Amino acid sequence: MADVDDIQFDLNANGDQSVDVIENCPSPPPPFHRKVVEPDIIVEPPITFVDHEHVIPLKNIVPFDNIFFNDAKTYLFETTSNSATNLNESVNKSSRNVFQRFLNFFRFSMLSQQNIEFNQQCEQLLQLTKYPCNMTDRIHIRILFTIYRRLTHSKEIFYSTLGPHWEEIGFQSINPETDFRSTGLFSIFFLLYFVDSMYLPLAKTIYLLSLDQVQEFPFCCIGINLANILIKYLRQTNTSRAHLHKLLNENTAIDIVGKLFIALYLNFYLKWRDNGYTITNTQQVLTELEKILHNQPRMLLQEFDDYFHKRQEHRAQQYELRQTQDNLI
Repeated sequence: MADVDDIQFDLNANGDQSVDVIENCPSPPPPFHRKVVEPDIIVEPPITFVDHEHVIPLKNIVPFDNIFFNDAKTYLFETTSNSATNLNESVNKSSRNVFQRFLNFFRFSMLSQQNIEFNQQCEQLLQLTKYPCNMTDRIHIRILFTIYRRLTHSKEIFYSTLGPHWEEIGFQSINPETDFRSTGLFSIFFLLYFVDSMYLPLAKTIYLLSLDQVQEFPFCCIGINLANILIKYLRQTNTSRAHLHKLLNENTAIDIVGKLFIALYLNFYLKWRDNGYTITNTQQVLTELEKILHNQPRMLLQEFDDYFHKRQEHRAQQYELRQTQDNLI
């Protein structure tokens, strides 16, 4: 009997063959800045009241406040689920012949229920690629400002959706909306996952390197390109997803893909830092990472685990040293 991993086929949320639309995807943003003049969207400033002598702003009114990852996840999945259901229904109607039904039954029988659920979750994540970032959507804007504030420690209150602050974190222009054209909401989803997690210190470390006068690179554009590599991998075959599922002990596709996204970013950072790369090496590094993900995902994840294991050991040694010094005092 053939092994499950030897069978090459794709499943969508309802067990039908998924359509590979990689060829129709636009290219991710290039790793350089390009000035684009966009009309600004202005939000009214905070309400004020007069205290006879001077006007005092109510500082607790924040037009674009931060958002937690779980809240953003709930909103993004709710806003994309209806269209996903309609799409699946249309696919089902186009595959009602007997042969297709028999083939779908055979596919389901060869997969465990756990793999089926994982594939459905992957399809739900890929559904995010079909929806663009919209700078008129308040939640999308809050996600972007959360990414900005987490990386820069900025306490500034913004009343405009557009501005040069987006270029500070590696977007091509004052309007980040256009940079997500190739990956949709998928990349903004996992950029937020990165900065709103225990891995935020790593994100800040990578961001600091991106500001280096010699080795500078656009942080968010690189993240979008890495997300595009992940999208291609998830769209490959059901076998590649099953292999990925075996490599990690995480419970959900979000945690697995999120860890893989951070592992790609970590590998990019280490290559960039250790080899003294500059912006001219960007495509070379991205090509290398794509090959590693497709051919050696285990090595990518092992490097991820080793990096954080060494950091934990280093912190433990520092803690023990401080305790010893305190006792001597």
